[in-house]
Order: sequence, then structure tokens, then C-alpha cells
Amino acid sequence: MTVTLKNSNYEVVLNTHGAEINAFRGADGTKYVFEGPESVWKFHAPVLFPHVGRIKDGFYTYGGKEYHLVNNGMSRDMEHKIVEQSENSVVFELTEGPETADKFPWKFSLKTRYELKDDGLVFTTTVTNTDSSAMLFSLGSHTAFCCPRNTDPEGTVNSDYQYEFEKKEPLTAVLLNEAAQLAVDEEGTAPCTAPYGEKENGIVPIDAKGFGNGHFFTKISSDWVGLRNKKDGSLVKVNCKGYPYVMLWQGGKGEEGAGGNGFNCIEPWYGTADAENTDHRWEEKAGLISLEPGESFTADQSITIEK
Repeated sequence: MTVTLKNSNYEVVLNTHGAEINAFRGADGTKYVFEGPESVWKFHAPVLFPHVGRIKDGFYTYGGKEYHLVNNGMSRDMEHKIVEQSENSVVFELTEGPETADKFPWKFSLKTRYELKDDGLVFTTTVTNTDSSAMLFSLGSHTAFCCPRNTDPEGTVNSDYQYEFEKKEPLTAVLLNEAAQLAVDEEGTAPCTAPYGEKENGIVPIDAKGFGNGHFFTKISSDWVGLRNKKDGSLVKVNCKGYPYVMLWQGGKGEEGAGGNGFNCIEPWYGTADAENTDHRWEEKAGLISLEPGESFTADQSITIEK
């Protein structure tokens, strides 16, 4: 089931399956979020819970029991209920049930809230621990932005865009292996970091080569990461204030020109992929949030458009 919110500047189509953005368009028809086809990528802007990134071998253990998750968690593949709705906003909720019993050991509430604004879209996720013991989880988002966009001039390609960190700070990369798992150092410790080595501080170029399994950053002081069109200066910003990690990933075919299937993702994460040497114990996993019974945690990955 889909829900459409609309104001004088934007329209957003949201799906109860995954509580996901299916489309985010300007009043002029500009498509900001990737809409498909599924043959290129079956998602658009998945909510990642209770795990972000790759999970090695598809399982983890907690309290002596084995649980099974796909990469980027279970939320994106499940039906969410609409619990609040108004003309310009909607709140979806996912809670524990028979489908989650093999995936996550705690009772929980995951609420995803969207509110359409004149300059973009408020997009927050709130986890509440409704269980009787402390809960460990990761949380993030994976929004794919069209690059180039359907309204760009003919001949525009993905290399006419770049990623931009607000404060133009020198970037610190988290090292990944070829399977997009955390690489370990000589002592078997992860995560490991190194200077990213960009030519211009805080700027990540985009080209047809793609990003492989992604470029993963930490020690971020910027309040947002954006996708800038270098030709017209327009900017799509994703809030990352307070996040310990941001993943950037490129997909589709962005060199086909405006209206093609290219997209670039901005993914603020509270958490990391599994380490390549993981023993699968959830208690030992890097980057997890610990939430006491009755407590809530909110992540803000709102999208702002600057034309």
C-alpha cells in the first residue's frame, strides 16, 4: 500500500512495505529518488534495522541462540503499519512478531516518520525498547538519489555530480575488504581507519567506474552530506549530524545521460557491517547502540533540496 504526500513544491510516495520512499519529485517533475526499474535495483530508500551493511554468513548469535538476517537487516523487507497520518505527514510502525522471532531476540517498536516541507522531506526513525532487558541494534538509511536526474540538460552524466561534506573536512575512511566487511589490522582488530586521500577536502568525485562495495567514512564533523550538480550548483543534502558513520555507494548506469538509471546513495549509519573475522556474537559486534527497557533512540536522515 502506498501513501502520497504533496505540497506546492514536492510530492513523495511512501510504501507500507519497508516504510520506504518509492518516489520523491519536485513540482516541475524532477525525480530526486531512484524509482526503478527493479532489474537495476529493487529498492529506493530502505530503512536499515536492526543491522546495517553486510552480515557475514547470514547469521549471528545472542544468548547462545542463532538468529538469521540478510544484509542491511529485516525492516526493508517487512510490512509496516500506518499509525499516524495527516495531510503532510505519516508515521509507520514495525513491531516484533512471528516473522521477527528468528531474526531479532527483542520486543521493539520501529517508527518511521515522514513530513513534507517547503524545502524537502523530514525523515526520521525512532527505535523504542519495549522489552525487559537492554537491546542492542544498528540503525541507518540507504536513500538512492537519481544521478543524473530526468530534468537535467541533455548530455548530463553522473560525473557532472559530486559528493560534498558540509565542512569540507579531510575525510577518514573505514577500511573494508572485497566483501564489504570491516577489514582487520594485524592484531585482528576492526574497524580500522585511514585518511581517504581526496584531492579536495570533503569532496568525493563521481565517475563511471562506480564505488564498488561503497566508500565508508567516520569521524565526521559535518552536519550534512550532499550530492551537488556541478553544472547548475543545485544540491540535495542528507542530514548526518551526530552520526558516527556515513556510507556512499553508486549504482545503476549514470553515464547514459539524463533520464538514465544512475543513482548515488547517501547512507548515514549508526553501526557497521560485520568484521571479516567476526565470531558472529552480537554482544561483540562493533558500533551497536544499547537501549535500556522503555528508552527510545531517534535517527534523523532528513532530505533538503537547494536549487
